[in-house]
Amino acid sequence: MNTRIRFALFVGVALVQLAVAGGAIYRSEMALRNGEVFRFRVQPVDPVDAFRGRYVAIRFEVDRAPAPDDLEVRRGRWIFAPVVQDAEGFAYLGEVVLEPPADGSYLRFRTGGIYPDEDGRRHAWVTLPFGRYYMDEELAQETERQLWRRGRREAWVTVRLLSGTGVIEDLWVEGLPVRQWLAEGGAERPPSPTATPDS
Repeated sequence: MNTRIRFALFVGVALVQLAVAGGAIYRSEMALRNGEVFRFRVQPVDPVDAFRGRYVAIRFEVDRAPAPDDLEVRRGRWIFAPVVQDAEGFAYLGEVVLEPPADGSYLRFRTGGIYPDEDGRRHAWVTLPFGRYYMDEELAQETERQLWRRGRREAWVTVRLLSGTGVIEDLWVEGLPVRQWLAEGGAERPPSPTATPDS
């Protein structure tokens, strides 16, 4: 293979990689600008790596979606689930399907498999396709140190969804954006068991 062909292959591969990365960035930006807003509850995450950098790791309470009895999919296959809200205004996943829903907001993700729960109902195990909230590195570490100190805090993220793409917009703790919560004392504030989601 001569030098000209090798160079052409290199350029072709580089252009494909740039197109894929550029497409992902474009979809994320469009979701942030035009996506529908949903609130997802989050759970405590132990900061295993105290030096991981400029993000707070997010673990969601939502980890499964109901699956039809006749749906058979292999682990790792792309599936879709509508995103709906409960009576308190928090998001959960509707029944999974193999094609994007025609109406409403939905998420696209790879399934971890379909299994029956303790009641015999079938669920698809999922990992939501966003799990990092980016902040200034010092603030990110401070957030992880304080978020679950002195008792569990009511916490959620606002996520914008558009055409199956989801992007975390903000992290909220006890009804306050996390930066404001930190500025007002963070974990030293008395826990607020009656905190409700604000938009």
